[in-house]
Amino acid sequence: MMHPHIPQWYAAYTHSRAEKAVARELQKQGIEHYLPLIKTLKQWSDRKKKVEEPLIRSYIFVRITDKEYRPVLQTTGVVHIVSFSGGPVPIPDWQITNLKILLGTELPTTQENRDLSEGVTVRICRGALEGIRGIIMQIKGRHRLVISINVLHYNLSLDIDPAFVEPMFE
Repeated sequence: MMHPHIPQWYAAYTHSRAEKAVARELQKQGIEHYLPLIKTLKQWSDRKKKVEEPLIRSYIFVRITDKEYRPVLQTTGVVHIVSFSGGPVPIPDWQITNLKILLGTELPTTQENRDLSEGVTVRICRGALEGIRGIIMQIKGRHRLVISINVLHYNLSLDIDPAFVEPMFE
């Protein structure tokens, strides 16, 4: 349920490869948005080039109130806002903050597109990623921190020293 006066984050689904154009249109409208981008090396037959691509294809995050809902839907390239049972599903601020902190570092991550519901919820308590919350997992004997956008069932994971995390009691 959208709050009429308090902006919340939502995931807007876009046409294929329209994420950057949608971001430009939202910028023109003055609507707060976040398009997480990663740099990748693309190879063509004659050259290689580093390009920025959306981390999560066909999605852009918007921080809106009830009155901005319709203008977002009417933005060229936006298909719909992720909804459940007829209403848009808000994304907790901390999940967007996690993405912003993580993409501001140069640490290697891997994408894991599976829904994880087990493990201990932790918070990184020191270092460049301080404040990120996630679930600690052991994969092939290594500790990994899994960071999720639950609404999209989207997960990122990175190697983490267990000494850098503390359990969270929600």
